[in-house]
Amino acid sequence: MNTSGRSRIFFVESSALLRLAIPVWIGQLAFSAAGFVDTLMSGRVGAVDLAGVAMGASTWVPVLFGLNGLLLAVSPMVAQLVGAGRKSEIGDVVHHGLLLAFTMGIIIGLLLQCMAPVLDFMGAPSEVIGVTLLYLKGLGPGVPAMAGYLVLKSFSEAMGDTRPQMLISIVGLFCNVALNFLFIYGGFGIPAMGGAGCGWASGLTFWIMFVSMGIYLGRARAYRSLGWLRRPRFRWAVLKEILRLGGPIGLTLFMEASIFGCITLFIGGLGAIAVAGHQVAMNISGLVYTIPLSLATAVTVRVGQAVGRKSIGDAMATAWSGMGLALLIAGITLTCTLIFRYWLVALYTPDGAVQSMAAGLLVLGALYQLSDAVMTASLGALRGFKDTAVPMRLTFVAYWGVAMPLGYMLGMTDVLLPRMGAAGFWISLITGLTLAACFLLLRLLRVQKKPL
Repeated sequence: MNTSGRSRIFFVESSALLRLAIPVWIGQLAFSAAGFVDTLMSGRVGAVDLAGVAMGASTWVPVLFGLNGLLLAVSPMVAQLVGAGRKSEIGDVVHHGLLLAFTMGIIIGLLLQCMAPVLDFMGAPSEVIGVTLLYLKGLGPGVPAMAGYLVLKSFSEAMGDTRPQMLISIVGLFCNVALNFLFIYGGFGIPAMGGAGCGWASGLTFWIMFVSMGIYLGRARAYRSLGWLRRPRFRWAVLKEILRLGGPIGLTLFMEASIFGCITLFIGGLGAIAVAGHQVAMNISGLVYTIPLSLATAVTVRVGQAVGRKSIGDAMATAWSGMGLALLIAGITLTCTLIFRYWLVALYTPDGAVQSMAAGLLVLGALYQLSDAVMTASLGALRGFKDTAVPMRLTFVAYWGVAMPLGYMLGMTDVLLPRMGAAGFWISLITGLTLAACFLLLRLLRVQKKPL
């Protein structure tokens, strides 16, 4: 194929991916902006409240990523059924996804109430732990609702309809802001909780989002015809397939998110300024990450539908176009992060020490955006092929075999270099994400040679 032909394919595929990805990105941005709001509003209360919310988020977010990954199996399963023209089987996938969601949501919600020994073990200050525990106490009851929402969101996205989650995420953001004011500062008989009120606001917002998505999908004719509202029938084969695909995805996302969470917990022992600066930098990086993450969702859907049609050519055209587009966007976001980092951190906190810490870490954060783009796009394509177990093992080696030990040695010891503190952990993230990107790219090259 000549250069003009490749360019035409890239343009066509990129346009199709962006039509799916932009609403997903807006929804992801709205959801991540809730974290920005939590950080901003708790930071205005004080450094201890900001640190407490940071510790709570670092405990909850890895779990959320793992839960999302487990339930993300619904997306390639539904997408391949759509591509194969077997829409009558979609309802069973959604039913079993919801069953798994509520079961796991209840278990996780209860476990979040028992985190005191873990936080004590990490050596965080007692006043910070108090804020964190109250934060998790309010958030826990909302976990089943968030799990259910993730299933319905994956269902909608796999159908190629990404607008509902965008609109509901925006509504959820506004609800979260209003409820934050209520729980942080008190009112209508509710006592002021300080930064911990963010957890209570989030838990209630999760229920609003789940109910809203359920009402929309229940009333939309295109979804009612798929049979997802009919009486459920238990089929072990469907649940087993969700677990087979979703288990590795969940562990992959959990390993990625938990390494960030563990780093925050270790940095918690370096003092409130260090953890607050780290949290600000992580929050900004998280907002940037919504872009490749949303693009990966679109890649999964289009690759999955192509695989359902038994078209390896279309599947790989989507995969490579998605990766090229992700790298192009990463180059833009990297530049913007470096140029505007001081302005960005000033939005979060007036504390000069926290600003200085966060701005320095953002320089390192900008450097891993290219690796993150390749890694995320590769994962999206591999999920479309239902290839999830090997990527899980590859990311485990990169994150926990290399990045975490390296981060501890650089950040907390003098084994390799004089102790670098938070910066040492961020350097290890660059190393781990780059290694994971290389591993997953090689895996995608191997998978494309297998018969469908």
